[in-house]
Amino acid sequence: MEERNMLKNKVYANLVDYLHTRDKSAEFRREKALAIIEEQNYADKEEVYLHLDKLTLTQLHVLHEIGERPDSNVTFISNQINVTKGGVSKAVAKLIAWELIQEHFRADNKKEIYYRLTEEGEKLAFVHARLHQQLENKHEELLERYSEEELKVIASFLKELTELNTSSL
Repeated sequence: MEERNMLKNKVYANLVDYLHTRDKSAEFRREKALAIIEEQNYADKEEVYLHLDKLTLTQLHVLHEIGERPDSNVTFISNQINVTKGGVSKAVAKLIAWELIQEHFRADNKKEIYYRLTEEGEKLAFVHARLHQQLENKHEELLERYSEEELKVIASFLKELTELNTSSL
């Protein structure tokens, strides 16, 4: 029983450490983003970086979805990123104001509003996609270290942790 308590304490301490290091990794991602912007040699790289720095994670995900599917509407984006339609609408309004996306209508549907990226929005979506790919690669490397049985336990733990967070809101 003592060993179980020690293990539980260790898991909890590691979880707290992970949560604290997220802030540090956000700064690291900013540095990576700047490197990608430099690598792309954008003429307006300072402006691209300033836009990237002020965007929320939701706004970045909205840009990503519009970049992946130019005829995206609020409902589609909401379903893809698991954010309420109101949250997506709020993000879209900011992105339009910053001229990162624009509204358009399809020939077959003049009622529904769809979105497409502007040139500046395309740059930001590209940087976000590259960062996302780098992060996925690192996660894949990490997960390769674990057996199938261990992955099942990890998946279960993370699912229950997420449920705990959503049920306590």
